[in-house]
Amino acid sequence: MKVLVGIPTLNGPARLRRCLESIAQWTNFNRDVQVLVADDGSTPENLELNRRIVYELEAGSLRGLEMLHGHGRTGIARTWNRLVRHVPEAELVVLLNDDVEVVPDWLDVLRYSLIKNPRAGMIGLNFYSGPPSARPVPPPRPDYVEAKLQDGGGGLVSSFGPIFGFRREVWAGVGGFDERYFVFYEEVDFGVTLGRRGYFHYMASYPIVFHMGGATNSEPQNLDAARCLAESREKFLSKWGKDLGALREEFLSRADRPVPREWNQQIKVWP
Repeated sequence: MKVLVGIPTLNGPARLRRCLESIAQWTNFNRDVQVLVADDGSTPENLELNRRIVYELEAGSLRGLEMLHGHGRTGIARTWNRLVRHVPEAELVVLLNDDVEVVPDWLDVLRYSLIKNPRAGMIGLNFYSGPPSARPVPPPRPDYVEAKLQDGGGGLVSSFGPIFGFRREVWAGVGGFDERYFVFYEEVDFGVTLGRRGYFHYMASYPIVFHMGGATNSEPQNLDAARCLAESREKFLSKWGKDLGALREEFLSRADRPVPREWNQQIKVWP
């Protein structure tokens, strides 16, 4: 199955470089993987730096790396949709922020989990947050890992936004991400939409990636984060009529949710 790895970026060349270099280091490219960056309206100076980074890595360790730009500032939901539409042959999609750095087995676990669990909507990876100096040392790679899908009852409203995967057919079946969200709540809205269609969302217990934690949104030139968060929350409440706590109770009460044994499978790292 072809996998699309999509990365929106905004005014963060250093973040983008670290993200892409980690993907080059820890991704099994023996399988059909397409890495695609979408610039969401960086300044001309940062856009040029992003182009140079992509050109440099594509010529070296990330063959086939591409970059989309020239669309101006459209927001995260629209950028995610643009990434997915650009590679229509990709059956599996993984989206990650430009302030995420991946670790060994990251893509194999997501790929395996999505293929083996057809009722899964979103599957995410947990993450450490904080600057590089605060990161724990990753454990040595085992030959066999038990990467259980957490929350076997399927009570998650959505996966977390920094990194998650889904099958293209799931995304297409609900019309993609709701582009009325400029930033914040877009992945939660997607999760609720899928949840109402009978899908279940999970977080894998292994591996744990690194996430800077709001690095893009913390920069004043990118957006007024507090205002955007309040606006998106109002859109979400208006659309669904429930807050996150009430929606989680709704999903937990579903009688047909899979039992933990069905979902908490051992995941062998693919050779």
